[in-house]
Amino acid sequence: MAGLKLKHIYKVYQGGVRAVNDFDLEFKDKSFVVLVGPSGCGKSTTLRMIAGLESITSGQLYIDNVLVNDVESKNRDIAMVFQSYALYPHMSVYQNMGFSLKIQHEKSDVIKEKVLKAAEILEISDLLDRKPKELSGGQRQRVALGRAIVREPNVFLLDEPLSNLDAKLRVQMRTEITKLHDKLQTTFVYVTHDQTEAMTMGDMIVVMNKGFIQQADAPVTLFEDPANLFVATFLGSPQMNILECQLVQEKNKIGAVLCGVKDNIVWFKDETAKQIINSKIALDKTYLFGVRPDHISLDEKGIKATVEAVEQLGDETITYVKIEGFPKNVVIKTPLMNKVKVKDEVFINISNERVYLFDKESEHSLIGMPSYNKIPCMVSGKQIKVGSKNVIDLDDEYISHLLNSAFDVDRMLAIKPEYIEFEKTEANVELKVKPVFTDERTNYNIVYASIEGVDPYLVFRAAKDRDIALNKEMSVYLPLDHILINDENDDSHYSREVVYPNVAEAHVSKKDKLTTIAIKGGEKLVYENLDVEEGDYQFVLKQDKAEVIFNRKTAKGIEDALKHAKKGEFLSVSCYDEEPQHKMNTIFAKIKGFDEYVTLTTKNNFSVYKMPKFKIKVPVDALELTKIG
Repeated sequence: MAGLKLKHIYKVYQGGVRAVNDFDLEFKDKSFVVLVGPSGCGKSTTLRMIAGLESITSGQLYIDNVLVNDVESKNRDIAMVFQSYALYPHMSVYQNMGFSLKIQHEKSDVIKEKVLKAAEILEISDLLDRKPKELSGGQRQRVALGRAIVREPNVFLLDEPLSNLDAKLRVQMRTEITKLHDKLQTTFVYVTHDQTEAMTMGDMIVVMNKGFIQQADAPVTLFEDPANLFVATFLGSPQMNILECQLVQEKNKIGAVLCGVKDNIVWFKDETAKQIINSKIALDKTYLFGVRPDHISLDEKGIKATVEAVEQLGDETITYVKIEGFPKNVVIKTPLMNKVKVKDEVFINISNERVYLFDKESEHSLIGMPSYNKIPCMVSGKQIKVGSKNVIDLDDEYISHLLNSAFDVDRMLAIKPEYIEFEKTEANVELKVKPVFTDERTNYNIVYASIEGVDPYLVFRAAKDRDIALNKEMSVYLPLDHILINDENDDSHYSREVVYPNVAEAHVSKKDKLTTIAIKGGEKLVYENLDVEEGDYQFVLKQDKAEVIFNRKTAKGIEDALKHAKKGEFLSVSCYDEEPQHKMNTIFAKIKGFDEYVTLTTKNNFSVYKMPKFKIKVPVDALELTKIG
């Protein structure tokens, strides 16, 4: 059997169209992983890269800890089930299932044994002599699964295999595929756009949108603690109610005033209020308040509402109501039939046990389990200083991935809650914290812990049976390879590529008030009145000071000017990769005269996949010269 590891996988098509962005995740052996998201989100492209049917633009793909980027599809020990059954119409079920073994020149008795075993598992033993046209949709899908089973692969890949079936048959086949996974005990990666399939089948769900992973976790965790507005509204039926709100504070209580109407107020529970106050979430901004339909009830008091529509579904009722200030309907889901009618005046009660608050601009979740902990820190030398008490020692490998801009300025240590550990290993570092309070979830407890000298809580998970002593200092451990050094824009100054010092040798000469810096083996830079002596120098190009010239018309004008003037502050650059982030891109480039690749940062409106060759302007403050000898 085999696990899968996708390390910073990108897929970029011609013209710079990004299908998959920085897919960085590990699928455990024997797991059932579901990739889910709307059409065009990159889920099928990711599956096809695992299968070897699409090339990987950058990143590494490991199957059973073996790098397979350049391994042909047929040699990856995977089997794929497609949306279309792709059965040979002239062959019987038996022949279809055994065909892949036949072309591998397996012995007929081995083929027979494997086909009969697979047919028994799928309960299609009585169909082996039939042709595909004599089968129903569900039977054809079983045959397609059987064709994959007989190969006994390490990994099963399934690309929307149930989308051609009717609703009743899809429910049945969901159960069959889940049972099949339990029987085979191998790794399944399943693609679907159907959230019900994802929630009921996977033990891990990866929610994708616009090529990016939005969140990856167990189904109940995604439902209870969505990392952002997209995940919150994508999962759950009916969809989560989202309303604008402002926050108010009365002593230690925090409330959300919905839609600007003072009577439409929901008070957060004490634990949530503590988190909001501790995180210094501003009260004078507009936020997005979220509540699922099944966490709203009809009551004798609460927020005034008018019934707009009622849907009686037998075991549950969907009620649509109008509240003051909200242009849409608030949707309520109750387990039993209610007696309210259209135009009735009612009161609704919103349970504060499961409410959500999202930043209106970034759409990140602000309460509960954050997608990332963001703790103020400073990187100095080979250490990260956190608060007044914690100093994290860094090894040379970690240091080699940090951009120059990470050092000696106020930054944020970012780490996902699920990566925080309780046991010391060679790969993690210690952090002293003091648990303040906990919040119960279905599968775990959320722990909110203070760090001496730091305002925000560190938030992490603890198993239900783990004893967490409140207000008593304890150690938690952070895996170094999961610690990011971010700025206020959520741009990371920790790179997946090793960062080199951008150093070349250069010779400086002077003539007619012009200073020429000739990079050995490269191009020349010419400046007026540069205060530097002639001689040989070590030339350093600063990562964040060079200006990328990515407008083709501008670049052409620069080229023409340089040909005539034979001077300027420009270098030619060719790129091979980049790390796109929130407001900046980290670019890995080749410039003549530099032995190693050069690391540059630029605004995120530039992509090397759209323009792999370009010019950079090197103003005086973008370079350093150190005399040699």
